[in-house]
Amino acid sequence: MELRHLRYFVAVAEELNFRRAAERLRLAQPALSAQIKALEEELNVRLLERTTRSVTLTQAGRVFLKEARGVLGAASQAEQLARKAEHGAVGTLRVGVIAPAASPWLANVLRLYHQRFPGVQLSLSEITTAEQLLRLRAGELDAGLLRPPVHFPELEWRFVEQSPQVLAAPAGHRLARKRHLEWKDFDGEGLVMIQPGQQHGYYDAFLAACARAGAKTYPAQYAQDVQMKMWLISAGFGVAPTTAALAEVKRPGLVFRPLPPGLPPVQTILVWRRQDRSAVVRNFLECAAVVKPLGPDHSIRL
Repeated sequence: MELRHLRYFVAVAEELNFRRAAERLRLAQPALSAQIKALEEELNVRLLERTTRSVTLTQAGRVFLKEARGVLGAASQAEQLARKAEHGAVGTLRVGVIAPAASPWLANVLRLYHQRFPGVQLSLSEITTAEQLLRLRAGELDAGLLRPPVHFPELEWRFVEQSPQVLAAPAGHRLARKRHLEWKDFDGEGLVMIQPGQQHGYYDAFLAACARAGAKTYPAQYAQDVQMKMWLISAGFGVAPTTAALAEVKRPGLVFRPLPPGLPPVQTILVWRRQDRSAVVRNFLECAAVVKPLGPDHSIRL
């Protein structure tokens, strides 16, 4: 049994006239009659009662008509969804985001994407850079906002924005009371840091600058994520470099101060699999390209 057999039967059942049904289907009447007869023989059920003057549905025909309409409706819906999927209008988009990348730029991209493709479900997860890279390579994420560098040839990336580094310190801390910090001021300071396996080199430039000035620091406390890191700092566990973008989020007990010059700004990049042919991903990348990123002059007043 094929879908065309169901369409033939529904046309005859609705018209109750082989001639009108054949015209509706643009099919020769003898061919239509033969197809309906073949369908009944395949089912071993009489669907229609035929006389020289009329065509009526049998009880089996009425039941089969209801089910046939359901199957044709489901097939039509499947066809429409397949066409939408081909153009990326339906499906799921899985995006990983590091906490500092939850910025106005990302909000604007997601707003534009939802306006253009409301049928796509968005799965947005806060994940560290290291974990995002693992999931991207494994095909468990479609795109990620994370920190460079990316050294995997199967991944492609695009610059999004950058933010200067600042110091986060507990209110009342000796460094919080200084308006102009020097690298030697960090000698003996305990740092609140993200777990080593999740840092992706974030602290390297800061630690190198301290070392050049002869300032010895030590890890006073490790945190699982950026949000926990900020709460630990506000609770007095230590100090740490962070981005000016994160300094926009006000938290009780936290003070932010400009760091001494010499540190490169912290970049955020958009990463995806180079060979990904998904229309959902392609559409997301196009929306991301439309929204203007924040450039090198982006800064936040402390």
